[in-house]
Amino acid sequence: MNDIIKSANNAWLGLDDTEGLNLQNPLIHRTHDEIKRPELHIIRMMRDPKYLGFTAKTLLNIELLPVQIAILREFWDRPFPMFVASRGFGKSWLMAVYAMIKCALIPETKVVIVGAAFRQSKIIFEYMETLWRNAPILRSICDSSSGPRRDVDRCTMRINDSWAIAVPLGDGQKIRGLRAHTIIADEFGSIPPDIYETVVAGFAAVSA
Repeated sequence: MNDIIKSANNAWLGLDDTEGLNLQNPLIHRTHDEIKRPELHIIRMMRDPKYLGFTAKTLLNIELLPVQIAILREFWDRPFPMFVASRGFGKSWLMAVYAMIKCALIPETKVVIVGAAFRQSKIIFEYMETLWRNAPILRSICDSSSGPRRDVDRCTMRINDSWAIAVPLGDGQKIRGLRAHTIIADEFGSIPPDIYETVVAGFAAVSA
């Protein structure tokens, strides 16, 4: 009876029979050092793209769908990903999750979020604010200067020595000089190609 209930609960995943799957539990085969310092083992797991769902659950207190975890892993592994999905899929929210995890796990990370209008980039920032408020574990490991901040021409989310900044693109003149390891261009189709190539692409002229 329990097997029937389990199969019914997992039917929406489309995995069929999962009994034959060879699943590896990273907490079983640990070295002596990993057992002695379990926090380092947990951090290594969190930074592994295979466990981004676990990372989001632990740090941000959110439960990701399998397709969202797969998309986040593509973002993590690919140098120039393009995220195309239908309206209402949750693209902006997932971009906010990606930026938060990136800033939390990789020290001194710089993320720039741009949109043709300030409203577009602020949507992602507002999702990041919500994630911050609902993530007690993340807040507990951050210093006093961390958290969201709104200015007239930019919105900044600081996580220890990492930050993500949302700015309006406009004609590109007022945001020249920004540098970032990761660029998120929301509503890419509405950004003029010449401004993207001459201004936005130049943000990434940094060493990782």
